[in-house]
Amino acid sequence: MTSNDTKLFAALVMSLLLALMPLGRTEAITLNKTASASETELLIAGQVMDTNGALLPGATLQLLAGGELLSGFTADTNGAFEQRLRVEQDTGAITLRISFVGYTPLELALLPEDGPEYTDLDIRLRESALQQQEVLLTASPAGSNRSYRATDAVSLNELQERAADNFGAALAMQPGVSVRSFGAAASRPVIRGFDGQRVLVLENGERMGDLAETAPDHATAMDPDVAERIEIIRGPASFLYGSGAMGGVVNVLNGDVPANWQPGLSGRISATGTSVNDGGSGFGRFTYGGNQTAVSARLNYRDAGDVHTPDGPLSGTQNRNLNAALGLGFQNDGFRGGLSASFLEQDYGLPEAPDEPLEDIEIRLDRQHLGGFGRFESDGLFDQAQLRFNLSRYKHQEIEILREEAAAPPEEALGIEFRTTTLSGSLLMIREDRRDGRRSGALGSSMMVRSLGLGGEEGLTPDGRNLNTAVFGYLEQPVTAALSVQTGLRLDYNRMETYANQRFDQPDNPNRNDFALSGSAGLNYRPGLHLESGLQLARSFRTPTIEELFTDAAHLGAGAYEIGDPELDNEVGYGLDAFTRYGRGLFDAEISAFYYLVQNFIVYQPSGEIHEPSGLPVSVVEGDNARYYGFEAGVMLRPLRSLSASAGMDMVRAERLDGGGNLPFIPPLKLRNSLRYEQRSWHAGLELIHAFEQSRTAPNEEATDAYTLVNLSAGLRLDAGGRHLLDARIDNLFDERYRDHLSRVENRAVRNPMPGRGITLRYQ
Repeated sequence: MTSNDTKLFAALVMSLLLALMPLGRTEAITLNKTASASETELLIAGQVMDTNGALLPGATLQLLAGGELLSGFTADTNGAFEQRLRVEQDTGAITLRISFVGYTPLELALLPEDGPEYTDLDIRLRESALQQQEVLLTASPAGSNRSYRATDAVSLNELQERAADNFGAALAMQPGVSVRSFGAAASRPVIRGFDGQRVLVLENGERMGDLAETAPDHATAMDPDVAERIEIIRGPASFLYGSGAMGGVVNVLNGDVPANWQPGLSGRISATGTSVNDGGSGFGRFTYGGNQTAVSARLNYRDAGDVHTPDGPLSGTQNRNLNAALGLGFQNDGFRGGLSASFLEQDYGLPEAPDEPLEDIEIRLDRQHLGGFGRFESDGLFDQAQLRFNLSRYKHQEIEILREEAAAPPEEALGIEFRTTTLSGSLLMIREDRRDGRRSGALGSSMMVRSLGLGGEEGLTPDGRNLNTAVFGYLEQPVTAALSVQTGLRLDYNRMETYANQRFDQPDNPNRNDFALSGSAGLNYRPGLHLESGLQLARSFRTPTIEELFTDAAHLGAGAYEIGDPELDNEVGYGLDAFTRYGRGLFDAEISAFYYLVQNFIVYQPSGEIHEPSGLPVSVVEGDNARYYGFEAGVMLRPLRSLSASAGMDMVRAERLDGGGNLPFIPPLKLRNSLRYEQRSWHAGLELIHAFEQSRTAPNEEATDAYTLVNLSAGLRLDAGGRHLLDARIDNLFDERYRDHLSRVENRAVRNPMPGRGITLRYQ
């Protein structure tokens, strides 16, 4: 049996298991009863929105009688729902319970004797501080429903339909978000042109402990299938998450710790196949809930070959990973908490230059993780205290695979090995937003300790250890019914220690100590239910990393010889963000703009030279003052309940102020457009993405041409209750040849390294 046959067989087996699995609930459940003369059929239909008129796709709805669950289902991507249910005429009151992450659940009483139809229900949920804190809503520690800078969220429904094999692709349609990529697996979000440590990728609000932020060939140590929700802050978010988060935050909520569980067994399973890389993946998550405790388990496997471009396969882009988790949740009066443990094993390739056809590079990593949280409610000055922690162990090897000739057996050599252990935690004391004119806020502290060890013949830096401790505060004060102000302040202490290893002696100045003060002040103006504006001034502070200070080695994975600067100064950023948002359900619009000045901005600048022993281009770490500015704009129109259309545009400019010229790897002006038609049993969609030419390049950086991508999608609900779903996508419909400006695949390796036409099928 060939590899492709094996993958197809595995996908068919998983699909069959899903069809036969006697689950109590997947994405929706329906417990059918035999019809009788004493029964009546109820029709319940309507739409779920928030109090601002924004649709809530994927909202969970349950029908209960006497505490017994009769039926459960979810709203579609337009927030609409329709459900039929047979009940005994003497059943009495039936409760319709509607819930959505970050909102207060709502219960409606339905009386069968009042009539068999409840249609055109207009359900409005209000954002809830309690629910937001359970999932750590990223934008506000005090549960406020007011915004002071641009934010977005990607729901589980959206993630499932996109069926992405990396986090970059999962966020491809989000305004202001681009994707840094080096092949298929090594991708990471870029927000407003900021990359690396200036954009924090968090797991349930805490640091992940991987190395994705340090180099473009390093993958994010999490499979996108595990995400239940992704929250995005565009702009500085330093006061809560760290002084260096000047670009923004991406918070991945993975659901490994059960929350808001149902009694008994529930879960979901999916199987996905992709043609662009001959890939397949399978995912399963199950939760068993009791009155006060719940346990959950998940398993995920992904196997993909080389990515197919319009010019043929891109060698060295295979990707394989296995990951699993166990979780425990518990709750009682005044307390909610949980623990989870997980592991990930992954190996993936990196595209190599054609002048070395007998040499491959493969990255092998594994990560073990333990995390948890506890939330205690109080009647004192603070309404609740919240404690979180993450402990992770991460190992990352870059392996050189050599052959003397094409048919010869391969020989392996360890190029670099990274070993890190990271412990992070935070304590937050919260005074919730009561919407009664009283101030809300939070006080907190955080800690992170990370050790870094390097091995192999091509280690990049000395070994190191980092310690960060911080205290921070946040305050929100209503001024009038329409106007509120927000302030946040954070004080960090950072200590870096460096040690000799087999390749590096201890540096002359082995230790570095820094105090960092960062903060923000903002205004929110909401004159009516449908209009909101926000303005924020922020100061951020980032200390150089050990790689930026001390690297002096060939980094084969990144395709460059990198030279650091031990005399680098700290980065200090000043940012101004503003946005205006209008939403009525039928028509939504938002525009946001930003302007940032960064002192001592640290950048890897191509020098134009070649390091002769390695044959790699030289990149030198430099510090310079820089300026970023740009905007995002988007509109969504819903002329019919079943039809929606959206259009968006984002632009960023980034310039060096002292040395002159542009900064490297800045995304071009981009347009994003989509059209979607949704019925109860099926949906179809069209996406059009156009990226303009990027000619505003740094010295020794190549320009990239404009390109246009057309994507199609469709989905079918295979049963009335929506338990079984089949989704299909065609990406890059016209097999466009193109190079994304943020791709780090060397131009000498392949001119157009991006994926060609690809079909994705997903059954869940």
